[in-house]
Amino acid sequence: MSSRTSGTHFQGPLLGSGDAARGLFDDVSLGAVDSARSPYKVWTDNFDVQAADGQLVKMGATLTDLNSATSAGESISGQNPYLLINPGTKSDAGSSVQFNAAPATDLAGAPFRSAGPIVSTASLMDGREFFFYTRVGFASDTTAWDGKAIVGWIVDDTTPLATATGALTIGTGGGVGFAVAETGELSYFTSGGAVTTSTDTATNVLTDTADADDAGAYVWYTLGTRTRFVDASAGTGVTDFYVDGRNVATVADSVTMPSTQTYSMTYTICNGPARDSDLAVDYCITGITRSGLTFPYSTGTY
Repeated sequence: MSSRTSGTHFQGPLLGSGDAARGLFDDVSLGAVDSARSPYKVWTDNFDVQAADGQLVKMGATLTDLNSATSAGESISGQNPYLLINPGTKSDAGSSVQFNAAPATDLAGAPFRSAGPIVSTASLMDGREFFFYTRVGFASDTTAWDGKAIVGWIVDDTTPLATATGALTIGTGGGVGFAVAETGELSYFTSGGAVTTSTDTATNVLTDTADADDAGAYVWYTLGTRTRFVDASAGTGVTDFYVDGRNVATVADSVTMPSTQTYSMTYTICNGPARDSDLAVDYCITGITRSGLTFPYSTGTY
């Protein structure tokens, strides 16, 4: 074995042994086949294809103006290599982005890569799992944060929060994810019905003026959820919530996707009553149990 750098040790490519798929993948590159052999189908969007303002809808998004935002914009650029959702300059106004539409035929960039949109049924998710993992940054213009935001997998909804207060107003069908209040507190939420409950994680994330003092000083977090559905229409199952790689909560039942609703990744950002806010999305990973498999994956050839 030779060491090329302090962090890289190379001996050769990882190839299948004579036992891989009973010999079918003998000496075949495992990097080429392992993603398909996983019991999960996974989509990753790194937001690394530049897109000018106005291209987001063509990428497969539905963009909702919240409270008549002024000069809002969404873009991906070389100097800002992430999806920047800028809610504009009007107080208590902003944008909600749901990746739930088909890409346009005249798309100049790249279509968004996601598990969604998924049109659920009473039994579609029974015995299956869904997860998302995303890295997001929040910023305020001059002083401590007073905006409001939602990051999560939710039902189609053009008004997922109250622009004046940040209170969650997600419609029937619910969702799962995270919210940031005007106070800067991060909370997680889950709901399989008309009422979405939000629980404070006791993490005050954005009120330190040294961390969130201008639009160029983002406070970054990785946020994720993993739901194991037992009976989706009955709302039974369990959801784990992760912040920066730490499991912050496990919630039994009250799972989302209970009926004939459409679900997708959603990013919502609104300015506060006094401050302008921004939301940056570095990447988004979504995954779902492959069709025909149920946990604990006791069957199947993967």
